[in-house]
Amino acid sequence: MEEDPIPFDFSRKLTALQRPLYAYILTLLPNRTEAEDVLQETNLILCRKAKEYDPDGHFQGWAFNIARYQVMGHMSKFKRSKLYFSPDLIENLAEESADIIQMDLSRKALQICYELLPKHMKAMAQLRFREDKSLSEISEALKRPMGSVSATLHRIRINLIACVKEKIPSIEAEMDS
Repeated sequence: MEEDPIPFDFSRKLTALQRPLYAYILTLLPNRTEAEDVLQETNLILCRKAKEYDPDGHFQGWAFNIARYQVMGHMSKFKRSKLYFSPDLIENLAEESADIIQMDLSRKALQICYELLPKHMKAMAQLRFREDKSLSEISEALKRPMGSVSATLHRIRINLIACVKEKIPSIEAEMDS
């Protein structure tokens, strides 16, 4: 019986994800050769499960989750060796890696959103958040009342938070494509 071919979009996403997937596995395994083996096993499983993948889902998260299970399976084969991490540590490392990915998404979104700010807000945000100036220093530099500076900074924060929340899904989708 002939198997259905893997969809092109799936292949493209999997190919683009090879480096981040290997880096993720390497954070969980101390040995590069074994990490490469687990990457290959993970790729095989991902290809076998290609039909199960929801194209509207987050491809990287799905692939990383499968990789984590492959690492845990690999580790269970060698659990007596002192050179391997415990399953609890692997779970913690996996969660931290996911947090790092989320922080990277947020950072990219924040950079985009900062560039979208009006010029006067961008200048004020620069003084406060990049140069760490106090309200009184900003007030003096911009020749504006402190109350006005404080209110504008509050609006900047609100705008940036809303913008970041709006931009993250599109950045994730871009990373998946």
